[in-house]
Amino acid sequence: MRLRKTNPGDLPQLKALWALGFGDTEQEIEAFFAISYPTATGFCAEEDGKVIAAAYALPQELAWGEKSCRSAYLYAVTTHPDFRKRGICAKLLAYAEKELTKRYFDCLTLVPATDALRAYYETLGFVSQNAAFFDEGGAPEARGVCEALSPTEYAGLRETVLYDAPHVRYSLADLRYQASMSGFYRLELGSHFGCACAHPDGETLVVDEILPDCSVLPALLKQLPAKRCRVRTVGGSTPFAMCKWLSDARMPDVYLAFDFG
Repeated sequence: MRLRKTNPGDLPQLKALWALGFGDTEQEIEAFFAISYPTATGFCAEEDGKVIAAAYALPQELAWGEKSCRSAYLYAVTTHPDFRKRGICAKLLAYAEKELTKRYFDCLTLVPATDALRAYYETLGFVSQNAAFFDEGGAPEARGVCEALSPTEYAGLRETVLYDAPHVRYSLADLRYQASMSGFYRLELGSHFGCACAHPDGETLVVDEILPDCSVLPALLKQLPAKRCRVRTVGGSTPFAMCKWLSDARMPDVYLAFDFG
């Protein structure tokens, strides 16, 4: 087995492995490779010329007031079903960590899809970041003002709100990729202002992020009516993201909003 970085010639195999591992549509897969892949670093395991596992490191920044450091979000980690339970994923992530350390990244982040995966990543040195707040229930009455935002506009509003909290500062490439799944909005409710990223899922409004908190949720319902809401925001103590520090540039629990799931 050979561990290496991916190259353009791998794209057909990488897309096929992605579809097999996650069941995403062709449109969803193409969105990643068109928007995020050009700025990401891909890592793969190869055996007899066949890509049998892959992971992608999306370059990001962690920010906390005037402090910042380089991070890499490990995304779409998957192994071909015929090659699972052989330790290939652990070897691939160790290789990725080694290469990213050489490039002076300060930490790695990821979001496990299940509790079992969270426990697995703990064995690899990742620590849960207890900085998110989740809520699910009936939708409040719609009131206030809701306006659509571009990724650039959302980035500016978001950073203003999160300045004092350790958080992931997303690049425009990240936000454009998120925009392929959800919309960005500016919210106004009386004297309160905020922003949100959300998309409808049947009768449920999935709020990937709402800032500064859920108090401005009624304004979001003006443009995205729903019967129920599933909400994520900053300021809680629920484990969501995981982090592994590679340098001494450490921060307290880091808030990560988007898992790009």
